Amino acid sequence: MFQARFLSFLPPAARLPVAAGLAVFVVAVLTTQLALRLQAAAADTQFQRLGEVYLDGLAAAVRGALERGDRADLEAGFRRAFAERQGITERGLFAFAADGQLLATKSDPDLGPQHAVAARPGVLEIDSEHGVAWIARRFDEGRSGRLVAALDIREMEIQRRRLDIGLLLLDIALAAACGMLAYRGLAWMGRPLAMVLDRLEQATDGPPEPVPAALAAQADRPTARLIHAFNAMVESVRERERMAEFAAEREQAAALGRLAATLAHEVRNPLGGLAAAVSTLKRFGEDPAVRDEALGLLERGIEAIGRIVTSTLQFYRPTDERRLGPVDFADLQHLVRPAATEVGVSLEWQVGLERDVPVGAVGVRQVLLNLLLNACAAAGRGGTVRLSADVAGRELVCVIADDGSGLETGSARQLAGDAPEPGASRRLGMGVVVQLLGSLDARATVDSGPGRGTTIRLAIPLEEEA
Repeated sequence: MFQARFLSFLPPAARLPVAAGLAVFVVAVLTTQLALRLQAAAADTQFQRLGEVYLDGLAAAVRGALERGDRADLEAGFRRAFAERQGITERGLFAFAADGQLLATKSDPDLGPQHAVAARPGVLEIDSEHGVAWIARRFDEGRSGRLVAALDIREMEIQRRRLDIGLLLLDIALAAACGMLAYRGLAWMGRPLAMVLDRLEQATDGPPEPVPAALAAQADRPTARLIHAFNAMVESVRERERMAEFAAEREQAAALGRLAATLAHEVRNPLGGLAAAVSTLKRFGEDPAVRDEALGLLERGIEAIGRIVTSTLQFYRPTDERRLGPVDFADLQHLVRPAATEVGVSLEWQVGLERDVPVGAVGVRQVLLNLLLNACAAAGRGGTVRLSADVAGRELVCVIADDGSGLETGSARQLAGDAPEPGASRRLGMGVVVQLLGSLDARATVDSGPGRGTTIRLAIPLEEEA
């Protein structure tokens, strides 16, 4: 569980090498420690055999005295044993009669008979407190008595402890080296796959980048096929973005073209009458009656052109009455992404629509497309443009926000429906947006200023309430 949580914080490409390195390290340490424990058990068995050999020699010297219960002879044998310490060193010797009575003893002051009484025949018992190993033997099933020896193991314990510490440190060092080799080996073998994963992760912030062909040449055949497939996908995504950018430009140009064609067609006829009135004034302008008639015609013609332009801008929109749905917002994201990528802007979409809503799709798409493209231009490199859309009551509420320098005052007043300030710039795209909003009976509010960007909120009535 801990390992899984630890690996979850690592990049995906590093998880497998790290997990393999940790596994090699743990397995190496555990197997070595298990081998050391088995070796220690084997050493204890060998030491018990040495203790039995020691008792063989001691029994040969004192067994007769033990069977006779001769205390003086037993003590003399124990003294001779203590005098000869060439090999195994004893620290205590005890002889007990068949009834458990202590017959003779020779031991260090800190080893009393009470310790010897608890010794079990045939079992080597380590007494770490006193630094001795107790070993006992019964003769004739205990009928002839019992010998108990306390063998000195202090030096052996010190050496074993040093050996254990040294082997543990060496084991950890070797296991760490093996784990590092496993990590480096897997990291090297998984380098192409790691680069593919890095490219996929980078694609969340911008267009994906292909993996270098030289890296694919160094990889094995399955990994090389994966890299080639990834590079083909990257090229396909780029081509799709180029086509989406072209489609967005075509859609905007088509809308403006239809508007221009409508205006040209409707204005052409009044212009003919105006041209005739101007020609009449040039030829017969001195006649008051003719002049008044021509000026009246000019005034009415100009008024007619004004009405045509106003009505066209206010009510023009394509005749497509298809309802707006989630797919339109997905289309908008594809249409805006090329422009956002070109200027280094991130897009954040939060659309709460789950089905179509009763409002014309084409007009809303055109409004949002213009505002989103303007927001991308205003946000600048490294900025973010956010779009949220949902139904609130009987209105479709759309919010477009950017973290740019803020919308100019004239454009903000124009979008909100107020009269622009004298001398304020009038952008054609913003004018088209305002007229389309009018045709949708929509309301717009603008919150803009230096340092806090621009937030535009659109409230578009659904058709039943429009």
